[in-house]
Amino acid sequence: MQITVIGAGNMGCLYGSNLARIGEQVTMIDIWEEHVNQMRAKGLEMDGLHGKFIASVTATTDPTLAPKADIALICVNSYSTRDAAHAAKILLKDSGCAVTLQNGLGNVEILTEVLGPERVMAGLTFHSAELAGPGKVIHTNHGPTYLGELDRSRSPRLAVLNDLMERACMEPVLVEDIIATMWGKFVHNCGINAVCAITGLRPGHIQEVPEVDEFQTRIIHEALALVKAKGITLPEANPLETIKAYCAKKFHKVSMVQHLERGRLTEIDSLNGYIVRESKKLGLPCPYNESLTSLIKGLQYKPRIVTSHA
Repeated sequence: MQITVIGAGNMGCLYGSNLARIGEQVTMIDIWEEHVNQMRAKGLEMDGLHGKFIASVTATTDPTLAPKADIALICVNSYSTRDAAHAAKILLKDSGCAVTLQNGLGNVEILTEVLGPERVMAGLTFHSAELAGPGKVIHTNHGPTYLGELDRSRSPRLAVLNDLMERACMEPVLVEDIIATMWGKFVHNCGINAVCAITGLRPGHIQEVPEVDEFQTRIIHEALALVKAKGITLPEANPLETIKAYCAKKFHKVSMVQHLERGRLTEIDSLNGYIVRESKKLGLPCPYNESLTSLIKGLQYKPRIVTSHA
């Protein structure tokens, strides 16, 4: 099967390398030329929880040069989703489909607008990885990969995708209502990523600082108020308790921290910023998420100030 990964960052590399490891034909697409050139010359080097190996992949910066794909895994940051959707439109076979594994909300809507709902499947991941350098990624945290059809069907292509992820040891879980599951992951990310990014703490350290622990609680309460107002039923009976229990056991470097360290834009607008926009539409107060969003935007602007005045 021909699989193309659009967005060869930490998560794209994690999934791409493990799918290549089981013998699938994998093409990595990314705008970082040094990274692409390294993968071309020496393969994609993987380390961490799945052990150390080098995956043989095709890599390019130009989607028009990629072979036609059966599956396009969309792993870009949310602000690049529309570009990724148009790339997928170019490189997918007529029978192919795009699968989002992105954080945040709004990505499915953009993909279905560009590709049509019949060509889109949705997923989300609780794996974590760290891009250690050009052509090198470290698997830092394992967890399920939730997958589902937008129309809630158990289609043949969903079964194929499940088999691929199972053989690649990416722990697939098929769910009927993938959108509700994505909202659950959204609340999870909103309660962790930006809090870690603004404080420099790992998830497991949040509860060790009472003030930060309480701050996280208020962030989550505002997210859950939005969920309730929209009439969404989350998979977890007690999301706050679930997130707190998760944090207590995890000490990996979350993706938003990695983005800031590399001087890149974060996904704050599709996470806590989304809570702010949607809550204001409904007249819901969200001072904690609004403040957190503003501070993250200040942090992600800082590297640009340093660069422009260097």
